[in-house]
Amino acid sequence: MNSALKGKLALAFLLVFVAGAATGAFLGFHHLSHHIIMGPPHSGDVPDRMREHLRRELRLTTEQEKKIAPIIDATSAKLETIRVETAERVRTVMEESKKEVAPLLTPEQQKKLDQLDSEHRKMMLHHGFLPPPPPKDKPPSPSPAP
Repeated sequence: MNSALKGKLALAFLLVFVAGAATGAFLGFHHLSHHIIMGPPHSGDVPDRMREHLRRELRLTTEQEKKIAPIIDATSAKLETIRVETAERVRTVMEESKKEVAPLLTPEQQKKLDQLDSEHRKMMLHHGFLPPPPPKDKPPSPSPAP
């Protein structure tokens, strides 16, 4: 093999590598931006996303969009109710689990469990989830003054 052919092969391999890296970076960023950074749709976004998806995929007319809008709104309200009920059930199960696990831990582990719980609550608030309502048997704690 002469040196000119070796150079061309090296350049071809380099170009293929760069193209693969660029494609991987693009697809990785696309995945991150749509699934990690933006996360799942917030409940307020659902009706608009449903409307837009149906409009685009089914090529709805303006008249069809107007007729479908109340159905989408009603569906969205039902889904929001299910989401809230499910979130409350999950929260209750997790709190019960923590109450059962905590007595089995050392004081240091209990402190770490409380820290993990606090970090989880902060993350949930950061992602737009509201704090849990106060327990039914306890009055709400006063909010700190601004």
